[in-house]
Amino acid sequence: MRGTLTRLSRSLAASIAALFHIPMRRFFLFLLAGAACFWGAYHLQSRADSPWQPLQNGVQSRTLHLRSRFSAVSVRAFRAPASSFRVAGNDTLSAAQWLKKTRARVVVNGGYFDGTGHPMGLRAGKNTPTLKLRRADWGVFWVKNGVAHLSHTRDFSPSLAPDEAIQCGPRLVVNGQVTQLKAQWARRTGVGVDREGRVVLAVSDGDLSLDEWARLWASPAGLGCTDALNMDGGPSTQLAVRGQSDLDVAGGWPVPDVLAFK
Repeated sequence: MRGTLTRLSRSLAASIAALFHIPMRRFFLFLLAGAACFWGAYHLQSRADSPWQPLQNGVQSRTLHLRSRFSAVSVRAFRAPASSFRVAGNDTLSAAQWLKKTRARVVVNGGYFDGTGHPMGLRAGKNTPTLKLRRADWGVFWVKNGVAHLSHTRDFSPSLAPDEAIQCGPRLVVNGQVTQLKAQWARRTGVGVDREGRVVLAVSDGDLSLDEWARLWASPAGLGCTDALNMDGGPSTQLAVRGQSDLDVAGGWPVPDVLAFK
């Protein structure tokens, strides 16, 4: 019986291949590719996005799953009141080391830095020396009196005297709208402010285009932010969470500053 079914299956496959004038070898490769695509789609659908969940001390977290350039990517996100946001610098450490040094709840890598490890652009805060504003087509994410803001470089003045600030770019979302961005792929880190005024920190563990990254920040089903700023990415992208090492994302090298929730 089993032999008969096998012969019938082969005969049916041969008939279908002949009908479409496809060589048998190519036809079976086509079937295998289709099966792989179906399995991949099923596998991704089974990895549902998690809702926002309490983490600790007013910090909430969630994980989202995306597909970019034929690869699955997880995004780990955290949000907290703006009063919890900190910029820490003046050292060169991994995210895990920064977490220990700052005694923060969550840390992600900060902005760009040059080949000598010196940060590029404005830095200000209780835990970092103040560095000068860089004249570039970037943005400045800053908090003052418990309220978060995102300004273009040309609209920001040090006279605003922010409590915490970091400069990087490009801006991803402005007033709820995705900006025009270059087609570049990398691991990502970002910071934003949502519709409730909370600060959101997020990293991706795989490559995303800037446009995919920005749309995730703007989407109500994603990170739901009115304004968002891209931070340094690629090997710089890293994350450490106190008491939740399963959420950590390791970086490729140490970084000179981080964004944190205390």
